[in-house]
Amino acid sequence: MSKTNITRAHLVGITGGMGAGKSTVAAHISESYPVLSSDSMAKELMVSDDSVIASIKDEFGDDIYLEDGTLDKAKLAALVFNDDDKLQALNAIVHPPTSERIFETFERLVSEGHALVFNESALLFEANVDDQYDYIIAVIADPDIIIERLTSEGRYSEEDVRRRMANQLPMEEKAKFADFTITNNGSKEELIQRTGIILNLLKAHIRTS
Repeated sequence: MSKTNITRAHLVGITGGMGAGKSTVAAHISESYPVLSSDSMAKELMVSDDSVIASIKDEFGDDIYLEDGTLDKAKLAALVFNDDDKLQALNAIVHPPTSERIFETFERLVSEGHALVFNESALLFEANVDDQYDYIIAVIADPDIIIERLTSEGRYSEEDVRRRMANQLPMEEKAKFADFTITNNGSKEELIQRTGIILNLLKAHIRTS
């Protein structure tokens, strides 16, 4: 859904690679502005939208959903992160309705009086919807630091992290295409401080646009 009919309102994307800190940035911004989440909306559509569910079953088999109707996330992850074609197939199913839901929600928030709305999306550029945002913030970090963060938490092996990173646009490319870039190689306090600077810059841009 196009947002071209919206006046005096701005949609800002927050993107970045896994482990770079975009969710921390989004959480901080949400204290002052509405922040949507493409990931959360995609997950909700995968268990609630009949068309999306049918397409996923057609692509991955009926047993990709458990008997109670919940998605077998572990099985799906194992399939798509080891097969680029299957990952692209899943994205082709989920990205369009997710984007539509994002812009529908944006329009509703604008109608409620919000002039600045954010959306956290790991695959904003990969989904080819970046041209529908007024501004984009890219949160990046050195790959070695990201690997150390994620492996130290015990959730991922180094191999898992590298494979998932390989499925995303390189962070230097995200930074090149973004309007604002936050480099998160330090502490959470530094990240919050840099986020505040970007918010001030954004507000200044909006006042003069």
